[in-house]
Amino acid sequence: GIFYLGPLREYPKRDYLWARSRPTDVGQRGEKSIDAILAATDAGQTLNLKHRSPRKPFQEMIAYWLREMGLIHNFQVKEIAPGSNRWQAIVQTRKDASHVLLTDVGFGVSQVLPVITLLHYVPEGSTVILEQPEIHLHPLAQAGLADVIISAAKHRKVQVILESHSEHLLLRLQRRIAEQEIEATDIKLYF
Repeated sequence: GIFYLGPLREYPKRDYLWARSRPTDVGQRGEKSIDAILAATDAGQTLNLKHRSPRKPFQEMIAYWLREMGLIHNFQVKEIAPGSNRWQAIVQTRKDASHVLLTDVGFGVSQVLPVITLLHYVPEGSTVILEQPEIHLHPLAQAGLADVIISAAKHRKVQVILESHSEHLLLRLQRRIAEQEIEATDIKLYF
């Protein structure tokens, strides 16, 4: 399967209505990201970071990568009240900070959430096409996004076709090749 995520992604919402369906992807603008997270959570989907490492619940994996990119401390999607079928994406920016809605933190978090979700949601062996996944991220987070992509490619066998203007993302890819985290033959760069 081929899955596409465009460069202009949806603005975050204060709450989400979930129809309890399982979307095939996150949508071209990331509009189904929360649906995908909830569907994967409801199905008990787990993932691992490395071969033979402990498996983590889907939401925990999303939170892990957002934390590794230096964007937040914690992330979860919770139902507002039992049976309400209205959900909120809640983040905690630092360990000692209050829990706030996704709408109340930096815009980059909501823009990269569909990227991370898509890379972990699609079936293994899929092809994912991403346009400007680094949009609205600071340089450190742009570099960290390269690690998310490498992980999906190595451990989920996801082929990623990426269009980017980010020097930071490309430099991190080069660094990981030099560190032998990924083989140079597994990456092609067209300039």
